[in-house]
Amino acid sequence: MTDRPRPSATQVVEGKALGRLATDELAARVADAARVVVDVGTGDARAAWRLARAEPDTLVIGLDPAWQRMADTATRARRKPAKGGAPNLVLVNAAVEAAPPALDGVADAVTVLMPWGGLLRGVVSAGSDVCGGLRRLARPGATLEIVIGTSIWRPPVPVELADLPELTPAALAPGGELAARWAAAGWALDGAVVTTSMEHDAPATSWARRLGSGSPESLLVVRAHAL
Repeated sequence: MTDRPRPSATQVVEGKALGRLATDELAARVADAARVVVDVGTGDARAAWRLARAEPDTLVIGLDPAWQRMADTATRARRKPAKGGAPNLVLVNAAVEAAPPALDGVADAVTVLMPWGGLLRGVVSAGSDVCGGLRRLARPGATLEIVIGTSIWRPPVPVELADLPELTPAALAPGGELAARWAAAGWALDGAVVTTSMEHDAPATSWARRLGSGSPESLLVVRAHAL
């Protein structure tokens, strides 16, 4: 698969508009942070904002190609901390397959919470473009956590998954084809479990809240570390 062209500058969401973040400024913020978390496919970025608020010494970077969905959270993040601001939150307008080079190797932790579209297909099939894009973000030893609502395999199944088998802990077992694909992209799978949103700290995103309703959502949680 041909790699997508990667931008030379980091395009960020600044309130209701797009701006540019200088590479040296981003590097300085990375260096000053106690740790860096990159939330891929961040959607409305509410989960990223919550993390940034909870961990003010952590630099939280939300990554998504649909920047308009991040605009409300970006506006909130620019407020004073006493009014809900999060100066340690950076929202980047890009897909993981074409993330700006300034993000290469910055992450101590990478999260993918309730992915959709091409990102969902990429993590379910262990596609080289998505898995490789995730790996580019990570430092050696960085952790990866992927959370997928298992209800997506109940009819109607999303078109992105129609030709793929259901992703299960057994499918991700060591020695299997998917584990080998992740390894080829630079990730070692540490395990996968099915849990519920009550047992796992369910991501606070608009998409997650639309997943069903009164009963706890069943979640597949996949963990790995960067080789």
